[in-house]
Amino acid sequence: MILTAENVGMRYGRRVLFRQCGFEVTAGQALAITGANGSGKSTLLRILAGVLTPIKGAVTLELNGTQVAAADRPLQTGLVAPYLNVYDGFSARENLQFIAQARQLAHAVERIEAVLELVTLTGRGDDYVGTYSSGMKQRVKYAAALLTEPPLLLLDEPTANLDTAGIAMVERVMGYQRDAGRLLVVATNVADEANRCDATVCVEDFR
Repeated sequence: MILTAENVGMRYGRRVLFRQCGFEVTAGQALAITGANGSGKSTLLRILAGVLTPIKGAVTLELNGTQVAAADRPLQTGLVAPYLNVYDGFSARENLQFIAQARQLAHAVERIEAVLELVTLTGRGDDYVGTYSSGMKQRVKYAAALLTEPPLLLLDEPTANLDTAGIAMVERVMGYQRDAGRLLVVATNVADEANRCDATVCVEDFR
């Protein structure tokens, strides 16, 4: 299991975010992506997820010795980010059931209960998300990202809106992904979060 970025470049108009950005993440490893606000961390995560195409370079995801097609990479990726939303009119469990049905997930009931427990929402799983605090909504995003046990997990500002217990939950999720021998990439400006990773890439070094 390997994620590779090779000579990746991105710009918006004349504004260059990064150029010739390259790194490799292997099974069980975590990579921190750092840089000032607005430097391109979130953009790079979206490129890794396969939902944004760089102007130069390439990103490849290899699973079991086979390269995943670019169009299929989003299906192998879990993404948690402040700009992603969940349905306020659904309960947490209903949000997860919707995803499970869309992805035709086997053993959906068991997986939903497992991720609700992992993010410590078991007792509130049937409450409408619209009644949740911002931190609880963030937990639902984690549950959604982990539901399919994605080989690649991308976390953008992973502890945003979270209290001490929520931060501990994020640490468990990071350990869960790594212990399973999967891939983890974290975009952060928080030193403690970056220090928990095996390596660090600063996007500002690729200008």
